[in-house]
Amino acid sequence: MSTRVLLALPARTLVPLLLTVGALILVSADYSLQVRDYRRLVEDTEKLSLTEHLGAVQHALDQQIDQGNLLSLRRIVAELALHPHLTHAYLIRPGGRIVGALSRADSDQRLSDVVASDAQAANLLEEANRSFERSLNIAVDRRREALVGVMSLSAGRMLLVRSDLTLPLAQRLHDERTVLWRNAGVILLSALALSLFLHLAWFRRAARVTAAVRALGEGNLGVRVNLRGHDELAEIGAAFNDMARRLQAQHDVLRANDVRFRAMFDHASVGVARVDTLRGVIVEPNRKCGGITGYSDAEMRGREFVTLLHPDDVAAHVRQLETLRRGDVREFSMETRVLHKDGRVVWTMLSVSPVWPVGEAPDFHLVVIQDITARHEAEHSLELERNRLLAAERIGRLGSWEFYPALGRGWWSAQMFEFFGLDPAGSVPDPKTYIGCIHPDDRSRVRDLMARMSEARLEPESGIYRTDPVRGPMRYLQPSMQTVHDASGRLLKYTGTVLDVTNVAEAERALRASEERLRATLEQAPNVAVQWCDRNARVLYWNRASMQLYGWSVDEAIGRDIDRLMQASETPTLFSGLIADTANSGRGSGPVEYRIRHRNGEHRYVEASVFSIPGDEGRPIFVFMAVDVTARRTAERTVEEERTHLRTLFAALPDMVWLKSPDGRFLSCNGSVERALGTREADMMGKTDYDYFPREQADVYREHDAQAVRENRSVVVEEPLLRADGSVRMVLQSIKTPVRNAAGEIIGVLGIARDITELRAAQDSMRSLNNELEQRVAERTEALSSAMKELESFSYAVSHDLKAPLRGIDGYSRILIEDYGSVLDETGHRFLANIRNGATQMHALIEDLLAYSRMERRSVEASRVNLDEVMAGVCARRADEIAAAGARLVGAFPSVTVKADRQGVELVLRNLLDNALKFSRESNPPVITLEAHGDGQQIVVSIRDNGIGFDMKYHERIFEIFQRLHRNEEFSGTGVGLALVRKAMQRMGGRVWAESASGQGACFYLEFPA
Repeated sequence: MSTRVLLALPARTLVPLLLTVGALILVSADYSLQVRDYRRLVEDTEKLSLTEHLGAVQHALDQQIDQGNLLSLRRIVAELALHPHLTHAYLIRPGGRIVGALSRADSDQRLSDVVASDAQAANLLEEANRSFERSLNIAVDRRREALVGVMSLSAGRMLLVRSDLTLPLAQRLHDERTVLWRNAGVILLSALALSLFLHLAWFRRAARVTAAVRALGEGNLGVRVNLRGHDELAEIGAAFNDMARRLQAQHDVLRANDVRFRAMFDHASVGVARVDTLRGVIVEPNRKCGGITGYSDAEMRGREFVTLLHPDDVAAHVRQLETLRRGDVREFSMETRVLHKDGRVVWTMLSVSPVWPVGEAPDFHLVVIQDITARHEAEHSLELERNRLLAAERIGRLGSWEFYPALGRGWWSAQMFEFFGLDPAGSVPDPKTYIGCIHPDDRSRVRDLMARMSEARLEPESGIYRTDPVRGPMRYLQPSMQTVHDASGRLLKYTGTVLDVTNVAEAERALRASEERLRATLEQAPNVAVQWCDRNARVLYWNRASMQLYGWSVDEAIGRDIDRLMQASETPTLFSGLIADTANSGRGSGPVEYRIRHRNGEHRYVEASVFSIPGDEGRPIFVFMAVDVTARRTAERTVEEERTHLRTLFAALPDMVWLKSPDGRFLSCNGSVERALGTREADMMGKTDYDYFPREQADVYREHDAQAVRENRSVVVEEPLLRADGSVRMVLQSIKTPVRNAAGEIIGVLGIARDITELRAAQDSMRSLNNELEQRVAERTEALSSAMKELESFSYAVSHDLKAPLRGIDGYSRILIEDYGSVLDETGHRFLANIRNGATQMHALIEDLLAYSRMERRSVEASRVNLDEVMAGVCARRADEIAAAGARLVGAFPSVTVKADRQGVELVLRNLLDNALKFSRESNPPVITLEAHGDGQQIVVSIRDNGIGFDMKYHERIFEIFQRLHRNEEFSGTGVGLALVRKAMQRMGGRVWAESASGQGACFYLEFPA
């Protein structure tokens, strides 16, 4: 509805309105895009700021967590409130309890309880339950109102923060409001200027064109449009002026033509009348209409046209007129009868054409009436004669024709068209079409005959030919013809008839085909040997199968005694005797199996029948039909032997084997079943499981049988074999298999059972031992866990107890040097230096032991770690040591990612880099080479130095704790670093190894899962 209203508005109103709406849409779209860009910019800025801020406190939080300093942890979390727009921060221990928060009241509460009353912090609980690949993850929440940060810390702790985005976004929009308003103003002013231009340059001039068109439509053909310029409206005005001039000229021509057409209408040689289509009355008739109907012009005007028609023709006329009104046809013609004023019936050809244009409502139509009374009477007489001729030809299946050689054309009767499958309404076919109607095998003969007829060279021959079966039913046609000459003896035409002799030809062909089929059947029968004999057993017919069966050719067999051709030694007159019996009884015999002899002496078995058929002059012919059954006899013998072998094997099997019918009745069984049930196979036939077992157990057996049939596969089940008192006698492992015949129908269920009583007893004993062993393992595991906890407590206690006296030794030795250094001699100073070095070495050893203990205990968090990024961080933190040693780093790790613990990877690379710097310090200069490569499943990293190296016989020793190859005076260390490296790699699912030689440097390899 709104679309129709818009389209009804004039263009001078609609276009400015559409431009204004389009401008508003553009303003809205521009505002939405600007807000989206500002939102994305604010999100990226705030995310970067929050990432930097949280990254700065991550190390401090891990340190305080390792030291167990709760107050420092809460202080660090509380200081996060200094970050702009940060609204929530929760430090959570495993289990979901809050350790520290921005609000002191939230500490020591569960996160789920806190966020239940805080709608803004509700999505923090969902983030806490997710698993992340990085230790720090910051993302925008679903409503895009805040940033949610998740930081994974040591000891399974997690830091959750929420930073508000609405305030910075609002500030950004406030700062940029001038730009937004400026863009909106530019768009709206542009739309207004375009609307004003269109009004002045287009719509005012278009109104002048509209007024001129309206005047032309009202009939003013002298109106003109005067527009200056070369734009589209000026061209439309010029085209309008041309159209007006043409219309005025055509109007003058039409006025002159109307006078001429009126004269032609009144003086036409046929009756013409204009009729009102809706009322059916004559509006305007011409003079000839009065001459045909006998009515004057005044009598015909206003008269219903159907009153002029014969009553029997009114209905047909009305139906045709209805099709004209509906637009189904644009005109129609029909022969109809008109009633003359004096009562006579006048035959007319009535043609009706509509006056209304296509698609418009009917108004008037023209009726043309032509008097055809004389022609109709002549055609009626001719039609009667034609019908008599057609009936005679149809009854006699005869067609007549004529051919004029001088003209090269002819005439056909209707029956001729029917013979050749052609339309009788068409003309006589040309020679090419006629030849196409002839059977392909007869075309050359007919084509030659037609050539001779066209040249009038000889009297045509008669002969039977066939029509083309592709064009319809094939017919056999027999032509007869004669010639017609003029007085001078010149050939004028051929005339003749064509007789359909298809029935006779078909009968003869069917008889010949039947004989050929019978002969072909006898000759081509591959397995049936057929012989015909006379009363004296002499062979009259011998087919191909007889040649193969008996080894005698046709020429060798014809005329010979049949007994001599196929007899076996034990039946010398077998077949002559069969002929005598058949002749005496008049009945055939068989099929009966006989033993015959092949020509090569081989004996065969045939199944033969003998009967008699009438022969020439009443003498009977005796027919032998035999089928070679030697292969069947041999197969039956083989099957019987195999059945005997299978029966012997069936009886000798140690397992119990039986076969049941689909309804559960025993069909057969072997000796093992007889011994188990204490009965004989013959006594079991026809009985069921219910005759030998308790009903409950028999139901189980039947259900297993039904399962095998239902699933159409072998089913393996365990079934107890019960004693009479219901106790278990033995445990059986049974296989139930459905048995089907060649048609796929179930004919039984085959069962095979084996006694597994002793096996089940052994399995029960094994299960009991396994349960006992699992119990012992659980007890040992619990004891080991307790020992590990005690060892952990001991390691912490030892580390703190050892650090306390070390701090005392370090402090007092420093006091001695500072306060009493002047009193001590050189030996005293050397002793104090040794004490301080020993304390420092002991402190480093304790720290390494604690690191080793933490690596053993800490949970490994596998994530995607970039080796290049981690190595760059390690090298940056060791930049001073590398510079002091004058070392040079060669190569770099490519940007490869491994699945490992980030802190573990950093510890491993840091220790190996320190190791390479320490043992290559004597080189000039020290060179450390970094390489990495992978195969898609494993990433191998190598760190090579040019230091002192080691002997490979100590390869395993260097990775053990407290194992050193050099004195502390030569190379300082605790002997824990490489042990820590191997432990870390084992915890991350990787491995470490080294290759070296004394004095040639060392190369350490790390293998990570990709």
